[in-house]
Amino acid sequence: MKAKKKAILLTLPCIIALTGFFIIPLLYVFVKGLVTEQLTYYIKFCTDPFYMSILGSTVMLSVKTTLLCLLLGYPTAYVIARMRSRFKSILIIAVIFPFLVSAVVRAYGWMVLLGDKGLVNQALLALGIIQSPLKIMYTEAAVMIGMAQLLLPYMILSVMSVIQSIDENVEFAAYSLGANPLRTFFQVTVPISAPGVVAGCTLVFTLSMTSYVTPQLLGGAQYLTVTTFIYNQVHTAFNIPFANAICYILVFAVLIFQVFSSYANDAVSKRVGGARNG
Repeated sequence: MKAKKKAILLTLPCIIALTGFFIIPLLYVFVKGLVTEQLTYYIKFCTDPFYMSILGSTVMLSVKTTLLCLLLGYPTAYVIARMRSRFKSILIIAVIFPFLVSAVVRAYGWMVLLGDKGLVNQALLALGIIQSPLKIMYTEAAVMIGMAQLLLPYMILSVMSVIQSIDENVEFAAYSLGANPLRTFFQVTVPISAPGVVAGCTLVFTLSMTSYVTPQLLGGAQYLTVTTFIYNQVHTAFNIPFANAICYILVFAVLIFQVFSSYANDAVSKRVGGARNG
C-alpha cells in the first residue's frame, strides 16, 4: 500500500501538468466548438464523401505503414534480442540513432533518394533495369517508405523488449518435445511476444495517423492526409472552426483505435500469460 502511495505521489506532478496544460484546454475548445457551431462542421465532414475519403486514405496509409514496420521490425528485433555478440550494443545504438535526426531532415533525405533524378532512379537507369525514371515522389509509396523509416525503431524496441524477457528454456522445452526451430518460432516465440507486437503496432499506427511532416514533404500537395488537410484549412482556406472539428475527429479516431488495441493487448496477455510469465 505504501508503495502504491509513493507511485501516486511520484506521478502526481505529471498528472497535474497534463490535466492543466493538455486535457482541460482540449475539453474547453471542444465544448466551446460544440456550443458555437453545434456539430455543423462535424456533420459536414462526416457526410461529405471527399472528406471521408481523406480519412479513409489516412487510415489505410497508417495500416500499411504498420504492417511494413511489423514485417521489417519483428525479424530485426528477434535477431538483436537473441544476439550474444558484442555487436548487439552497436545494433541497438543503430536502432536508436535515427531518433537524433529530425523528421524534416530525414524527409528531405528521401526526397534526394526518390526524386525523378534521385539516386534510386539514377542507379536503376545505369543498370538498365528501367528506361525512364520511375514516379516515386509525391505518391503514397513515397510517403509509406518515409513513414516506415521514421517509425520502424518504435516497432523494433517494443518487440525486442518482450522477446528479451522470454526465458529461452521455453524454446528449449519445445525442442525437447520434437518441435523444429521454425515450428518453435511460430508456435512458441511469436505468441508469447504478441503483447510487444500489439504495443509496437499501436505506437506506429497512432504516430502514422498524426504525422504531418513526412506526408507533406513526400506526398506533396496532391496527396492529402487528415493532418495536411487540417493545415490547408488553417493556412489556405482560413477556416479555423472546420480545422478544429477535423482535429477532434482525428483524436476520436485515434482514441477508438487505442481502446481496441487495449482490449487486444489484454486478451493476448491473458491468453499467453504475459511475456514475463512466459
